[in-house]
Amino acid sequence: MTVLVGASVMAMAAPASAAEIYASLDGAGTARTWYSRTVVEVCDKETDNHSVAGEYYRSANPSTLLTKWNHTGSYTCASSGEGSNVVKLRVREQQIAGEDRYGSWAY
Repeated sequence: MTVLVGASVMAMAAPASAAEIYASLDGAGTARTWYSRTVVEVCDKETDNHSVAGEYYRSANPSTLLTKWNHTGSYTCASSGEGSNVVKLRVREQQIAGEDRYGSWAY
């Protein structure tokens, strides 16, 4: 009697993903990517009644600036929907009487 032993080995190749992106603006707020850079989370870190936003570009439309605002209040966070990979990100703080403040771009 001949015994055939079939072994199948499936190599699961995980796609290489870059590290998440983190940006901040002088204690006013933070923005970060998560879920392999496909979601943006924006957090307001002050009790100053100034909303914060994450401004970012995605790989699918690298020339289109996207903005996720967090208008929910102090010490809260808001998240974008899932999309293509975020390639750069910064924090923006809304100013009531004057120009908005912007953090540096993070990659």
